[in-house]
Amino acid sequence: MILIEPIQGWEGRSIRSYGNVIMSSLAVMQISHTMEMTECFMVLFPRHLLLLSMDHKERRFLYQGLLPLSGMSVVCAQSNTGYTFEISGPMIEPRQVSCLSSSERSLWISALHKHIQEANTHHSPVSPNISILSYLIPCDQFWKKRELIRYLTSCPIQKWEGKAIHHMGHVIFLSTVQAAHTIDGDFEERIMVLFPEDLVFLSVDAHKTSVIHQGTLPLNAIHVEESLTCNERLEFQITGDLMEPMLILCMTPEDYTHWVFHLQKPHHIPCGVTLHPFPSVPPKYRRR
Repeated sequence: MILIEPIQGWEGRSIRSYGNVIMSSLAVMQISHTMEMTECFMVLFPRHLLLLSMDHKERRFLYQGLLPLSGMSVVCAQSNTGYTFEISGPMIEPRQVSCLSSSERSLWISALHKHIQEANTHHSPVSPNISILSYLIPCDQFWKKRELIRYLTSCPIQKWEGKAIHHMGHVIFLSTVQAAHTIDGDFEERIMVLFPEDLVFLSVDAHKTSVIHQGTLPLNAIHVEESLTCNERLEFQITGDLMEPMLILCMTPEDYTHWVFHLQKPHHIPCGVTLHPFPSVPPKYRRR
């Protein structure tokens, strides 16, 4: 049924391309930093774990996420809520999974251990078949943006400072952009992520296996000016009292429209403003 019936919210390549279904079952899942427990249907493929929720009224599955097995770890957990194990990994917040029986938990732990080992054996950090970031960057389609949001809010981010990213509120918009400090004009690729109170800049390493924090700007400390040039480059400028002007080049007209709309909206200014580290400027670009 999973390979035949459409899954609401699923986009991207065909689900059949992930291989044969190893096993599947209903479980209860809880992300470790929350107290909320949700019913989910887990589907194990040779290299991925698919998570679905169930719309009982419409009798259909709803897409909730696709977790790569490479780098994942599984441990048996002590819990008062049932027969539980925990999954975690470099892009996965720890999750408690409660099965319906002890035998079912044993089957899941055994199957996951086997296929995690196989995924790690075949893992290559430069392989686009394994690195999910290689699929998502550049995030020039809606499904890529949605999956990248899921990734960024659950994976470790190098050089991150301040409160955890999943405590910054919901992601309003994100896209891949080219960013430059206007005194020099050399562009560098960034993932720009808009939260209710902050604008976050991230980069990806050369092999697209990890995400690096490049800085955070509070929205109430910046201004945005449109600068659509005569050669139709989709650019706007970010300025602020405590930062050098930044020029942002968007990939698509839709991205440009979204960014200008959201960043030019008035933002609430609290009594006390806490400034976060600003996007880093390579030494050769800094004012002398």
